[in-house]
Amino acid sequence: MDSPINIGDITANSISHRLHDTHLNTRCISTVNSAIYSGQKFIQLSIKFDNSKPPSDNEIIILRKVQDSFINISQLLSILIHLKHLTTQQLETFLNNEILTNGEYNSSTAIPQVIDLRNKKDFNPQLRGIWISYDKAVNLALKFDIYEFTKKMFLIDVHDFDNLPKATKRLHEEGDDKEEEQDNRMSNTSITGSPAKRQKLNKDIKKEEPKQEEQQSSPKESLQHISIINKLIGKNENYPFTLPPIMANDDNAEIANQIRFKLGEIFKQDDEGSLTFQDIKSALEPILERYPLETICDVPLDQKKQTALHFASTLASLNLVSAFITLGLNSPIRGNINGESPLICTIQVTNSMEKGNFQDLLVNWLYLDIWLLDNKKWSILHHLASQSKLKFESSKFYMTKIIEYIIGNDRLLYDLRENLINYQDDEDGNTALHIAIESESKWFIKILIDLGADINLANKRDVKSIDFEIVKDLIGNETGEEFENEHIFELIKTGVEFLTKRLEINGTISEIEEPKPVEQVAVIQEDQQEETTGSSSTKIFQSIQQLLSNTNTEYENILNSKREQIKNLDKSLHDTTISTANNRFVAKKISEKLGQLDNLKLQIANITDKLAFAKQELKDVTETSNGGVLDELDENKEYDADEPFLIQPIYERLVKGESVDDLKNDQAILSQLQPKPILKARIDAYKQINESLEKELNTLLDYSELTSKFKKVVSICTGVDINEVDELLDGLLEAVEGQQ
Repeated sequence: MDSPINIGDITANSISHRLHDTHLNTRCISTVNSAIYSGQKFIQLSIKFDNSKPPSDNEIIILRKVQDSFINISQLLSILIHLKHLTTQQLETFLNNEILTNGEYNSSTAIPQVIDLRNKKDFNPQLRGIWISYDKAVNLALKFDIYEFTKKMFLIDVHDFDNLPKATKRLHEEGDDKEEEQDNRMSNTSITGSPAKRQKLNKDIKKEEPKQEEQQSSPKESLQHISIINKLIGKNENYPFTLPPIMANDDNAEIANQIRFKLGEIFKQDDEGSLTFQDIKSALEPILERYPLETICDVPLDQKKQTALHFASTLASLNLVSAFITLGLNSPIRGNINGESPLICTIQVTNSMEKGNFQDLLVNWLYLDIWLLDNKKWSILHHLASQSKLKFESSKFYMTKIIEYIIGNDRLLYDLRENLINYQDDEDGNTALHIAIESESKWFIKILIDLGADINLANKRDVKSIDFEIVKDLIGNETGEEFENEHIFELIKTGVEFLTKRLEINGTISEIEEPKPVEQVAVIQEDQQEETTGSSSTKIFQSIQQLLSNTNTEYENILNSKREQIKNLDKSLHDTTISTANNRFVAKKISEKLGQLDNLKLQIANITDKLAFAKQELKDVTETSNGGVLDELDENKEYDADEPFLIQPIYERLVKGESVDDLKNDQAILSQLQPKPILKARIDAYKQINESLEKELNTLLDYSELTSKFKKVVSICTGVDINEVDELLDGLLEAVEGQQ
């Protein structure tokens, strides 16, 4: 990681001191204090931007834990909201997309890299938010150019906690009433404790979390939604394609109109995402009670035969998607008239990326659509590669999240490499790699090749991916310098290596079985036996039956325990894959920084040698010119560029004011002059140099005029005063150089 002292100061200073009309030019007052919240030690940074406003509206408090240096990134990035650089929604989206669902922040569950305490109502308000490790917090501060505001907190030594001034009483006011009640409980499950304690806290947090899913579905339906979706796999007789859309007819026209009207009302009410599962269920209850589920399921709402789930997925409305599937109103594997699944509708727009809920939609509700094709035999990979040319950022985001989900399960990664990656469409026989090449998207080409796309697979025109120079260049560039900062490539590499090794050992990847419910057999009581049985043989038979039932129950329990162990081992393997990829990525970055450091040391050594050599040359020249006597070198001394062309006897007399005519008649002066040819040569040389200087002066004058015009154009375009254009351009140049 870059040194905060060096890199932070260079990037922040160069921008904040030179760029105008941006939040980076804002001045603030920051103080560092020691603080204790709920029995835990923190380093507290208080930032004030405007002293004229009350502290409650003007002050931002950022906490850093003493024990492990975790930093509340929600508080840190709130600086951007205060400076109106981001909105609250934009910040929430960034936290969801780039931290909470980012594989780079995932690691072994024993040592979490991120802790989410945003919704802990019984926690001290100052402790709520998302906490991440020190190095990642520094990187984000540098990324958003707010390091200059917060560097006091980063550069403080946690061992100086006792020497810092204590935070004032006012800073503790919020939440103080509950603080005493929480001290004992929080001290036992401190988030600043050892990794084992943090793991225990995470488990406690999950138990104490508000039941947010109740807003979307009832507890019973939350437990059933996974089984509901899994049952749909067996119903897709059209696999690997989506189910064809339901065709409207006169028999269901009235029902379809009623459903369209009711769903229209629901979509209007859900503009702000305020509808809960119970609200949606209550709105649809009259229809659900009146008609059989088979009659109203997947009713098309428009000419493209899109269902309500297609529209909800396009809008990235998580509560509508979950409710429609849970209620059985829609199937996630139903296609529209083009065979496009709800997941395809999601990735064609940026709503889910902007709302930060794509991973929730994918992992919980739309994951089956990854493996389905549309009517053109296009997979999700074809669609992403196709739209990457016009919508690169959103396509890259969706592709990254899908890959992170797939790599979390070796079976899914195996299916992707064996089946999905090389699907060829019906029209031209193009794979997703062919489409990515047509879009000239190096990122997608690299991703698909690393995932195992066949570069020698020809389409119907007998064109192979390897025939294109862009593919040859990427294959030849084994170091992948263009993508060295992309964590996803390290994750793919590690996932494929783990999968390959597992296949070498086991030969295949089996499905992970979920623990199955065990039916409890009722025990027949003695009095019931006496009433229902009249012979000893019957009693013996019932006893044997009861014994077999108990044995079967015990056997099923043993199988369930083994299934649970296998599931946990698979989860451990997944955690190890993520952790290994992250460690490799960090190790690569450290290696790169060490290489850069070695280069800088070599450059410094070369410069030092050149300076020493230049000084020695100057020393030798000076000794020669002074007959072996070395004058002390004065680096600050001014030198006359015209001195070599001066004729000293004449020059000294002219300086004293003597006339030229007197000098012409002075034989003593004339006798000291060099021969005539030499003097002519010196005059010609001086004229040539003077002519060259005049040309350069004219060039500079023309350049100055051109620069003046250019500055005027920049001033008009940017609205910056013409006298400040130089500072603006200098700042932009330094900002770009600082980021390279």
